[in-house]
Amino acid sequence: MGLHFPPSGFTDRTSGRAGVRYASWLRRFGGWAVDTLLILTINYVIGLIYSITIGPITKGYVWTLILIGIASSTAIVYNTLCLAKLEGQTPGMRVLQIRCTPMGNRRRISIPQALTRSLVGALFTTSIVVTFVRPLLPGWAEASLLGLALLAWFWLLVDQRRQTWWDHLAATIVVSDAGW
Repeated sequence: MGLHFPPSGFTDRTSGRAGVRYASWLRRFGGWAVDTLLILTINYVIGLIYSITIGPITKGYVWTLILIGIASSTAIVYNTLCLAKLEGQTPGMRVLQIRCTPMGNRRRISIPQALTRSLVGALFTTSIVVTFVRPLLPGWAEASLLGLALLAWFWLLVDQRRQTWWDHLAATIVVSDAGW
């Protein structure tokens, strides 16, 4: 497959002529699903090592919050390191042949961009916010929070560059890597 980058200097009007194809919602969701399975596997191994070395994990509410915090931290570190060090691709993105690139003229996504994208993405794609904030909210606010998370995922269907909110904040785009 090799490493291919979108041509520099393309704009929204010239993206088609420059050969830039923005990644579809289905490919992006599929990449997220593959990465989520990998992150869950990593978290399972961490939990297994914890239970072997320290003892079984109790089912208390505090431990649940701590484990969700560890799971979210694992996702943030995983996504940040993969995007910054693997040429803008996580393993899930590589399987589905999509790549995250900066909107500027730089060819590689920087660590601050990858961290911003990972943090904002974790806020909308994990349950950490709902778990920590949920006990403090009335029922209608909880539903609003879930609606906001869904809106963040489906935002790319109406966006001109197919960017999610975390792409906008990190100034990145996700493009199809097939055929470059």
